[in-house]
Amino acid sequence: MLKIKCTDRITNDEVFQRVKEERLLLKILQNKCHSYIGHKVRHNEFVVNILEGAISGKKAVGRPRLRYLKQVARKTGADSYTAMRRMACNNSRWKAANHSKD
Repeated sequence: MLKIKCTDRITNDEVFQRVKEERLLLKILQNKCHSYIGHKVRHNEFVVNILEGAISGKKAVGRPRLRYLKQVARKTGADSYTAMRRMACNNSRWKAANHSKD
């Protein structure tokens, strides 16, 4: 098709440019992940307790890891978790925030 040999040192991005395509898998996974988080925040209080870390126990030693919810909040454009949660409770705003980032 493109006559690219195995020995040619070409990046995947370069191949996508030659074919005039873009990477869709990452966008699809992010969309599905964001819609899942929005659904769980709206409907399942037990899972929200787990996601928010409201379960009692010992605190981990060392630097705290970047939490998944902070990453989702950053991707949706919310400045904090509470703003992201308010946005997720309003289904139309949540969908608009996630689909505008494509």
